[in-house]
Amino acid sequence: MRDEIVEHLDREPFLPFRIVMTSGEGYDITNPHLLALGESLMHVMQPKSNRYTILRLNQVASLEILETAN
Repeated sequence: MRDEIVEHLDREPFLPFRIVMTSGEGYDITNPHLLALGESLMHVMQPKSNRYTILRLNQVASLEILETAN
């Protein structure tokens, strides 16, 4: 799953996506600079805030491209 996340982060142009966890929770990644990816963990930063969420890569169920307004 880590490789898939890297592909989404490196995509040009960047397309916002959602990380869906095995718990059913979803985390929208609207800016590639707001996700710090490690070997087994990732930090999802909240825009315009000092808050972040730590997620385990082994608990990611899927990735979904978010619909963009055209």
